[in-house]
Parts: sequence; C-alpha cells; structure tokens
Amino acid sequence: MSLYVGKGLGAIKEASKNSTSILSLKAGESTEIRIIQPLEELISVYEHTEKINGRWMNIRCLGKDTCPLCKAGKYASFRTYIPVFDRKDEKVKILKASKTVGIAIVGLAEEYGDLTKRDFKILRQGEGVNTTYQFFPRDPKEFDTSELELPDIESLIEPMSPEEIENLINQKVSDVDPTVPEEEGGFPF
Repeated sequence: MSLYVGKGLGAIKEASKNSTSILSLKAGESTEIRIIQPLEELISVYEHTEKINGRWMNIRCLGKDTCPLCKAGKYASFRTYIPVFDRKDEKVKILKASKTVGIAIVGLAEEYGDLTKRDFKILRQGEGVNTTYQFFPRDPKEFDTSELELPDIESLIEPMSPEEIENLINQKVSDVDPTVPEEEGGFPF
C-alpha cells in the first residue's frame, strides 16, 4: 500500500464520497435500520482494535502465526460488516457486528427469513464489555435499494503487511512529556 496524496477539491470530494459511516449508538439509544445486503454475501474478518497515537484504529488480523499484534499478546475480535440503511440519518452505514450480535442476526433470519425485506429497530444497552443489542422486527414492506450505493467493504478491511503493522505499533507516542534541558535555559523556540 503506497502513501496517499490527493490534490485539489476533487480529492476532498472523492474522500468524502468514499467515506463510510459506521453505525454507532450510545447506551440506551436506538435507530431503525434496513439490512441492504443478503446475509450470505456479508464479509467477516478478525481484527484488532488498538489506540495508536491517541486514535482508535481497526487493524485486520493476519493470523496468530504472522500477525505482530497477536505475537504481542493482543486479542483479535470477530467482526461482520453489515451494510444497513439508517432511517434516522437516511444514509447507508455499516453495522460492525460482533460474534454475539451476528448469532442474534442469524437467529432473526431463521425466524423471519430474508432480513432485507423488513426494517428493524436496534437498541443498544450497556457500556463496554457489558453492551448488548436488541433487534425488534417491523412488518415486511417494500424498500427500493437500487439507488443506494453499497460501501466498499473490501477496501475497509484490506490487510496491512506485517511490516506495516510493526511500523504502526512502533509509532505509538510516548506518554512521557518532553523534558527541557535546564542548563540551556529551555528550548530555543
């Protein structure tokens, strides 16, 4: 993967067009969604979530024998990327489902059939590892997805090389404040 350099307003427009929102709910918050891709087409990966330079990043796991994060004792989580239409924002987003949420969605599919045929109210409860999601199915109704653009999930989950991951984790900024050399009266700026 080479370094990105974009020029002009076209680069800004292109970046904002390709940016995909992740469906994010706070504890007690809910929204209405429509799953817009059949379950058998969904993409699942193992990924690490790490705070690097004060920013949370998702890094696709390369497998415990190859992945520098696994070798460093970091845990990778199973995630399924589910394209949904968020009725509240009227926007396509990605629901990143944990294995637990994925199992709940499989149960809904077994009970209700094709999940793209109805809306669901999704409610988040709890914080951190105590977070749960509840799904409340609505009656089936038509929804035209022909004008919706599916997010490019492949580019979101593109794996880095082991060297790129090593470079990233070696970039972590130290928590120690820089010291001022006393004998020189401080920095010259």
